[in-house]
Amino acid sequence: MNFLFPGNNKDRDYSNAWMTSLADLLALLLAFFVLLFSMSEIKVDRWQTLTETFGNKMSDITDLVTKTGEAEKNMAMINEPKAIDLSYLEHILNGKMQQSPLLANVEIFRASERLVISLAGQDFFQPGTEKESSSVAEIIDMIGGTLRHINNRIEVYGHTDPDPITSPTAKYPNNWALSLARALSVAKELEYAGYSYPIRVYGMADSRFSELALVDDKDKKYVLARRVDIVVQEAEGRGQ
Repeated sequence: MNFLFPGNNKDRDYSNAWMTSLADLLALLLAFFVLLFSMSEIKVDRWQTLTETFGNKMSDITDLVTKTGEAEKNMAMINEPKAIDLSYLEHILNGKMQQSPLLANVEIFRASERLVISLAGQDFFQPGTEKESSSVAEIIDMIGGTLRHINNRIEVYGHTDPDPITSPTAKYPNNWALSLARALSVAKELEYAGYSYPIRVYGMADSRFSELALVDDKDKKYVLARRVDIVVQEAEGRGQ
């Protein structure tokens, strides 16, 4: 049987005709494997075991990195500071506290979407003055050495005890001015440590003294009242 086509049959090239059949076959195979995958069932117990094992390994690595100081080195390698997760920042600062006895009296805790670094103690601020001791300046420098690698918004709150300033020769006319001066002194130390973004500074005077109601010892309560809180906001809080 002869098939007649226009033109000269001898000049036609049918060497690539097989590619059409191959493409159809590959499409059918793909559809077959997609169908198999859609009918498959994930082994939940095995998957959970895998994720828990992987999570534990990552936690061990994170602890090791914090203890060896590699976390801060990794942060320093970033050319442009980024806003950082507060849980990770807290982990790094707690690692520093374990390494240095100077940070023993520093309180670090989460409050809502903030990380609070509270400088409260007899050696931090004496009554009636904003001047921090040399050890406090060193403590702020250590904290600032970590904070300078991030661009989270930072706020500094100064506090005082409730006793009014009565001396006519006092440097500050009232507790509000004194608390603001304390906050400014800490903000300057953070800038000296390398934090280059604007810092919001607030003077709270003794407005938060009631929060220490559960502290029975009066002397200790007054010591805790003379403090400065460094507040680091969550990443999305920057620029608000």
